[in-house]
Amino acid sequence: MEDLVPKFRTLNKIEFEDAEIYAGLIKDLTSKNGMRYVIIEPQMSKNDQTNFKVIKKLLISELDITLNSIKTKKDAARELKAKILELIKKYNMEIPTRTLSKITYYAIRDFVYLGKIEPLMRDHLIEEISCDGVNVPLYIWHREFESVPTNIIFQNEDELNNFVQKMSYVGGKHASLANPIVDAALPDGSRVNLTLGNEITKRGSTFTIRRFRADPITIVDLLHFKTISVQEAAYLWYTVENNSTMLVAGGTASGKTTLLNSLSSFIRPGQKIVSIEDTHELNLLHENWIPAVSRQNFTDGQIGEITQFDLLRAALRQRPDILIVGETRGREAYTLFQAMATGHGGFSSIHADSVEATLTRLVSSPMDVPKALIANTLDLITLQLKLRIEDRSIRRIIKISEIQGLDEKTGEIKTHDIFRWNPKDDRHEYFGNSLVLGKIKEKTGVADDEIDYELKKRKTALEWLVQNNIRGHKEVTQNILDFYSNSDRFYEKKRLVIE
Repeated sequence: MEDLVPKFRTLNKIEFEDAEIYAGLIKDLTSKNGMRYVIIEPQMSKNDQTNFKVIKKLLISELDITLNSIKTKKDAARELKAKILELIKKYNMEIPTRTLSKITYYAIRDFVYLGKIEPLMRDHLIEEISCDGVNVPLYIWHREFESVPTNIIFQNEDELNNFVQKMSYVGGKHASLANPIVDAALPDGSRVNLTLGNEITKRGSTFTIRRFRADPITIVDLLHFKTISVQEAAYLWYTVENNSTMLVAGGTASGKTTLLNSLSSFIRPGQKIVSIEDTHELNLLHENWIPAVSRQNFTDGQIGEITQFDLLRAALRQRPDILIVGETRGREAYTLFQAMATGHGGFSSIHADSVEATLTRLVSSPMDVPKALIANTLDLITLQLKLRIEDRSIRRIIKISEIQGLDEKTGEIKTHDIFRWNPKDDRHEYFGNSLVLGKIKEKTGVADDEIDYELKKRKTALEWLVQNNIRGHKEVTQNILDFYSNSDRFYEKKRLVIE
């Protein structure tokens, strides 16, 4: 394989279970964007492939343990290697050492890991992996180069169908022709949407994997990316800390869950949090946190199904201080607003591309939340969009709007944009007159100048974190905890450093 590498000087060498593979971007004039993500694996001769097929069949029939039940992937790989050697000895197979290393690599890749997409799962710059059907190159969303085709192709229906069913199984779900659409979470936390067969997707089975980051994007990252301004972040910190209610609105892949997760780090330590999701994505470091995930049914009826609505009703019996719903899209919305009306802090994301569209979705079926309940319960809506500027994609909080009650004349919900993004100079502008800060003032009894001081302390803390490039999830959370332990001391120490 070494003789192939000089042609691909931009490729990275990846150590993978004693095998060498290469992966990365190359120039490709046949691709629309002029590049392709390629993976080079050990090449097998026809004789090697024949031996591999024999070993694979024997493993399927004689492997007497479930590899998924083994504690670590490395232990599972070790177990599989031993089984391969045992089978070769048992059936007196003559396999050269070099061929054996290739067979072992492909067996581990396919039985222990995620098959031909495993090298893609090891590149932290890949945010998304998608397959549109049979004989179509897989596409990735690269953090720097965006949508890029790969050299990976599922060449027949059986291969792709088997792979989709394997991912469904690994994610703890069941895909079948009766249940051809599945949302699941892979063991590493990545989110996958699957379709099986060609009845609903005409080019065959499909899948889209949205990669999970072991080290989540933090509020410091969002400040670096200019997704949010320091002033906005300080304002949201103070409102989250004071149990204000909030919806994080945005379009597809706009970063709603990322923002929701990073804002959750501002929740005061010790508060009881219950989060409710269809697929586990939130990653909090709070001890007093119950992460709940819905469950689909595996039959034609609804026996065994547990919805977000069911989980939310159960959560209310657990006396949480804060309720977080990963995404509001059904009848659970009404229950969430009722909970917020009784004093629970509440956050959720919602799919909408404007504040007006957010409110329209809330009052429409299947959510059916009364306007009066929204006006009296919801404090603010953040709107985040994914935009394209000068051939690059950016994510920005377009506005932060406060809910100001019902208009007596029109009966419509009134809103006030307290922050708005100006695309001309890529700047977030502050418009003041915050009703939410006024509510906090009434609730806590603090004066206006005290609120200004509290916001200033949080702004300084965030500026210090950015200035010192402290962006790790644990490090950011620890500094927020340090701030809460003595905010005045934290502020004075960091202020002197910044100034």
